[in-house]
Amino acid sequence: MASMDEEEFDAMMGARPFGLEDARRLEAQWHRSATLGNLLWGMTSADLQRQLLAPYPEIPSGFALADFRDLQRTADRLARLARDPRYSALAAMGRPSATITVGTEQFTAWEARCEVVRRAIGYLEKR
Repeated sequence: MASMDEEEFDAMMGARPFGLEDARRLEAQWHRSATLGNLLWGMTSADLQRQLLAPYPEIPSGFALADFRDLQRTADRLARLARDPRYSALAAMGRPSATITVGTEQFTAWEARCEVVRRAIGYLEKR
């Protein structure tokens, strides 16, 4: 089997080069997700707990359901990485020592974030 270089692979797959506009679009999307996450999750474990204790999370205005789904994909990915010992710095960003208790359930900070986003999406889908 002959090997192919990156350009041949891209041509075969119909891909185009990743350009400046692609980078700008991804950066804007990342900033939007980060802003939504900060507004939805708050800054402390108590903020996460408050969101989880509510019948449904407090939904920040100005965001579409697609924004919440983007945030969910990112949060799920980060939660998986935070469990990997190779990414201990990421786990530390999630305040791993904090256990958020809601009734009989206990969450790590990243698990709580994922759950808040999941609940927000469920609420928005029902509206």
